[in-house]
Amino acid sequence: MLKIFRFSLLFSLSLNLFADSINTDFMQKDFKITFEWLEEKPKSSAKDFFILQYLQDEELSYENAKKAYDMRNGRNALLDKSFKQKFNEKISPEDRFCYNASILELKNSDSRCIALGLASLKKASNLSKSDLAFFISKLDTYPTLKNNLILISSNDVFKKLINSSSDKFLEIFFEVSDEYRYKYLNQNINSNFLHKIAINKDFEKFLRTVIYDKKLNNIQKSLDNLKTDKTLTANLQFLLGINAVNNRKLESAKEFFQNSFDIAYLRGEKDKALFWLYLLSKNTLYLEELTKSFEANIYSLYAKEILNIVPDNLVFKIDMQIKPSSYDIYDVFSWLEVTEDSKKSLDDEKMQKYLNLFTQKNMEPHLAFLLERYNRFKNQYFITPYEDLLSDYGIYKKILIYSIAKQESRFIPSSISFSSAMGIMQIMPFLSKDIANKLGDNYNIYEQFIPEKNIQYASFHLDSLMKQFDSNPLFIAYAYNGGAGYTRSQLKKGLFKEKSEFEPFLSMEMISYNETREYGKKVLANFYIYNNYLNSENKISLSSIFQNLVWHH
Repeated sequence: MLKIFRFSLLFSLSLNLFADSINTDFMQKDFKITFEWLEEKPKSSAKDFFILQYLQDEELSYENAKKAYDMRNGRNALLDKSFKQKFNEKISPEDRFCYNASILELKNSDSRCIALGLASLKKASNLSKSDLAFFISKLDTYPTLKNNLILISSNDVFKKLINSSSDKFLEIFFEVSDEYRYKYLNQNINSNFLHKIAINKDFEKFLRTVIYDKKLNNIQKSLDNLKTDKTLTANLQFLLGINAVNNRKLESAKEFFQNSFDIAYLRGEKDKALFWLYLLSKNTLYLEELTKSFEANIYSLYAKEILNIVPDNLVFKIDMQIKPSSYDIYDVFSWLEVTEDSKKSLDDEKMQKYLNLFTQKNMEPHLAFLLERYNRFKNQYFITPYEDLLSDYGIYKKILIYSIAKQESRFIPSSISFSSAMGIMQIMPFLSKDIANKLGDNYNIYEQFIPEKNIQYASFHLDSLMKQFDSNPLFIAYAYNGGAGYTRSQLKKGLFKEKSEFEPFLSMEMISYNETREYGKKVLANFYIYNNYLNSENKISLSSIFQNLVWHH
């Protein structure tokens, strides 16, 4: 094995943030994307980002726009929306009237207009039975909609749905209004039909809709019937375990969590199942098993804290060779090549090649990323690049930025997400443009790849989130990922208020959006590690962090 990293606390050379020269096309002054430039780039989320910028050209012809759009890397909601807004025919005034018509206006319209106006069962499900009967009589030429209206107007819609297919049940369940769902569909689902739903492609969506809505309590209770179903994924078994905890069926919860642990392939999924088995049983054998995990997550770290074990696989510094390199840290396509190349295999020879390529201090993030893969994630890298850019920030802000940047981009300046988030701090274009206006900057979207600019904008955004969420790192992380409005809506559900035996862990699992829920936990683990590395005068325990996860508003 190569001895390719060494722990080092001191560096004789100061941090070099930028390459001597920037060769990347789009970082040059007056750069303009051309169709020919796009053609040369490989299909990827990065290319989709540049196609999106290309479509902003007001002089762009439909022909070139369509060719560029067809080069996209699979489905992309932002690209779809941008292309349609620019070139698709607008909705006719007549159709727009139908979509927005009142019930009285629809009653005086033809069947086509009625079908457009009631295409959403959400609107139709809130109508009176007499109104539904009227519209049903007008929709003979639209049999699918007519049959759905007949179904939702029936006296026992739940019974009819249970006796139908899982496809029809889920179609109606998802399309009707919340009020209708609470009133007519919140009933116990028998075991046979529940197992039919469980093999439906939309089962996970159904499960998430039910479990995160307290008003669907009767369906929640019936989910206990699935504990014998070993075909469900580890993630779904875990979710069912959380549902069982919420409904105080603790023995069932243990079964679900054990199933999740047994099935799970990913170490992180095994760790959270183990942790919940510990919470339910208080058996420290589960904690001992958790301490064997090489992942630095809140569960393994907390287990080690409780059992007084110091993590021995955290790496904070990498000694760099500090010699000239041909690699351009701003080239998003070069980094894509590296990530794809290292994903397939990363042996000694290939790792040596990268050690000889990533030799500048500003390439430490790239090397850390590769070293983690090379070591099969047995070592977890918590490096602290861009120190001079953060030198004027207070210790809390500095720790917060490191915690978020590690999760967002692994500190890679050229990172672009599938949703077009950019740079080290993965700022969305609409947000960076808004921040530029507030700061009075001349906006250039490509400057978000420059660490100094990206961190400056992220810091500005974090100032607002810190005020809104009382400088609580978990709530700030939720807001950074899912938005401040979404986070407030989640907290208003009553999360992080009760002091019970399963808090704050139960509230942490009740954040409805999966990405935001897991993101928050990862940033919190990062925060704990970075604080105790950078803030030696004020070290914190995970126990104290968990105790302070309370929403007072």
